[in-house]
Amino acid sequence: MVHYTYLHAHRFLRGNLRRLCRGFSLLEIVLVLFVLGLLAASLAPSVQEIVLRGRRDAENRSLDELAATITASFEQTDLTNLNLAALPGTIGSGDTVTVFSTSTGNIYATTGATDWFAKVARLRGVTPQIGAAPSPSVQPELARIAFNGLGNPRLLLAGPAESGRQRFLLVSLMAPADQLALPDFEGNAAWFDALWQNDWESRTAQPPAYWSGRLTPAQLAAWSAGSSGLTQVSRLCVRRIVLQKYHVTVNNNHPSEAAFVSFNNTPNAFSAAANSGANVSPEILGGRLVTINRGPSWPGVEALRFRLHENSTVTLQ
Repeated sequence: MVHYTYLHAHRFLRGNLRRLCRGFSLLEIVLVLFVLGLLAASLAPSVQEIVLRGRRDAENRSLDELAATITASFEQTDLTNLNLAALPGTIGSGDTVTVFSTSTGNIYATTGATDWFAKVARLRGVTPQIGAAPSPSVQPELARIAFNGLGNPRLLLAGPAESGRQRFLLVSLMAPADQLALPDFEGNAAWFDALWQNDWESRTAQPPAYWSGRLTPAQLAAWSAGSSGLTQVSRLCVRRIVLQKYHVTVNNNHPSEAAFVSFNNTPNAFSAAANSGANVSPEILGGRLVTINRGPSWPGVEALRFRLHENSTVTLQ
């Protein structure tokens, strides 16, 4: 009995071995491939989403670093080369305004001395080659500032003139240009506010209503496309930067001396006559160096020097 069981088991093992040696049948191979295909199809969206999320997260970190550099620049007295808040009406006669983004297309074919990304480069210790392209082959350090990992230009947009603040938008599209498109740059308050006010963090948000009619129906549909209520809106990474504006009030109670207020690299930009009481300056961007001289006439002597970070009041008596 024992011998029979051993022989039977032995014959069973030899049969399985012969079957294995012959390999799988065509039907078995087809079934295995079918199952693998189903698994791959079900996993592909998850893998793609993980890749996209990783790219967005990396770009958001890069934008945070750029925004920090831009904000730190507001303390710089060199308005031409370093301070990015060099806007018309806020600089001295010897300074040049910052060149911000004025297109949403494939831009930055060359480097200007006051381009926003050239200023950021200097703040980071990189000397830009003026006139050369900010490309990976010519100026790789500059290219890493001006373009994101997909090769799309990062945009630094200056907001419209308004009381109390100056706004900036740092924008980066994390999608190929043939998948998602931005509307053409218009440079007005409505165009800027459409970007500023929209929710770009939500994965279920819709593109701004202002974009309707400025993008084709197919382009708008691409932003809204997705499954389970998700859209593509979060693929636009946006950082909002606000620079406050302040006033300097000079209470001049001195009977014979005037106060001369210099700011924006402009000597004697504002003055308060002797014994004139309260005098309020025009709005001044935060971070600007303010100096106050006193005397019967300009230039007098310097009496005070400070960085402007709040509404300030000075009394001369």
